[in-house]
Amino acid sequence: MKLAVLFSGGKDSVFACRRASERDQVACLITMVSTNPDSYMFHTPNIRRTDLQAEAMGIPLLAWPTQGGKEDELDDLTLAISAARDRYAIEGIVTGAIDSVYQAARVQKICRDLDLWCYCPLWQTNQLDYLRLLLKEGFCVIISGVYAYPFGAEWLGASLTIERIDRLAVLQKKYKINPSGEGGEMETFVLDSPLFKKRIEILKSSTSYANYRGHFVIEDMRLVDKSIGDEFLDTDEENACNDDLADEACQSHDNAILLVDLCSVPDSLSHYEFVHPIRDALNELGRRTYVLHYSQVTKEALDACERIILCGTALKDNDYAEHLEALSWIKCQKKPLLGICAGMQVIAAVYGGSILPHPQIGLVKMEILRDSPLLGEPRFIEGYHLHNYSATLPDGFELISGKASAADAFFHPVRPTFGIVFHPEVRCRWILERFVSLTYSC
Repeated sequence: MKLAVLFSGGKDSVFACRRASERDQVACLITMVSTNPDSYMFHTPNIRRTDLQAEAMGIPLLAWPTQGGKEDELDDLTLAISAARDRYAIEGIVTGAIDSVYQAARVQKICRDLDLWCYCPLWQTNQLDYLRLLLKEGFCVIISGVYAYPFGAEWLGASLTIERIDRLAVLQKKYKINPSGEGGEMETFVLDSPLFKKRIEILKSSTSYANYRGHFVIEDMRLVDKSIGDEFLDTDEENACNDDLADEACQSHDNAILLVDLCSVPDSLSHYEFVHPIRDALNELGRRTYVLHYSQVTKEALDACERIILCGTALKDNDYAEHLEALSWIKCQKKPLLGICAGMQVIAAVYGGSILPHPQIGLVKMEILRDSPLLGEPRFIEGYHLHNYSATLPDGFELISGKASAADAFFHPVRPTFGIVFHPEVRCRWILERFVSLTYSC
């Protein structure tokens, strides 16, 4: 698939580009050049310097101007993505969003309106682990802007190091900051990465700082050859190592939680967005997990697991609805089973319900209509929705939230089977905690 990466020159967009290039073709980079330093959507420090990064990677760059007005800048982004589609025949967009529902939801809506795929390969990743991974994979990152207490001027132009990551971990605990800067605390600029054929050397720079707000401005820079020893692990070699680790992890999974990948292609770019966050959340709860694509689920795998979660998919990915025969085992399942988004739709369809258009993107306030083992007592909650479809309430199930014609959540009164159309791994992680604590008897 030909993809465009929303590219700011910061660590997240460069890393997202690396992840996308491992599985698909990155046809171009899109840089939004905002004249508003306080843009809600776009990175601004050294934004005009992305051309040299693009040259270092050998990827065409489409720079698009915007005045950076709130919401109006989305029209400019739409025009830029449309231009990239016309010039480079792209089929999808990649973003470096980690936790910002504001940004991710708006890009998803634009892609939906333009009939493009949208991928967020860093979505909901553990931020400290991610920062350490950057160093492990050979990224050279500097801090180009700070915008919040307690960041002092000494952070400007500083390189990301293990010591600074440890300091960010302390600040996260003490001040509740986002260590990756996702909350607007800081911005970064990448001087080298595994994608760069040459590294960037800064020749001249300046800083400005006042009241916990400052910028590191690159005034002149150049590309230079990498030194001997700057080689990075070959992608094929790295993938082989990852495959070996995955095989080893799956050799013994008795009583672990089975995560069923409903994406059209096993281990796709969507895997990072819809499977990894659930896996990571469960691992934080101390629960072992393993992942199988829905086409690979066997009786032995079902017998070995303790619980099952059917994961979601990208907005344009409805392949699962055409292969319900591969998921017929759902109806015979007596172990705790949770369907999330597309997973809920599959449960409904297997039990005789219908999958119907019902697009929602972003945070939605929902009313819990009745008490249930999964969602608790009646009240209002807010969940993150990312779907083009919902499902009707199947016979024999009870409605927890929404309408029978478009359910937000339901459960089976006899079997421990639950469906929710929103994503608890993004908001409401307490739902996953309740699910893994459910008691049952086979």
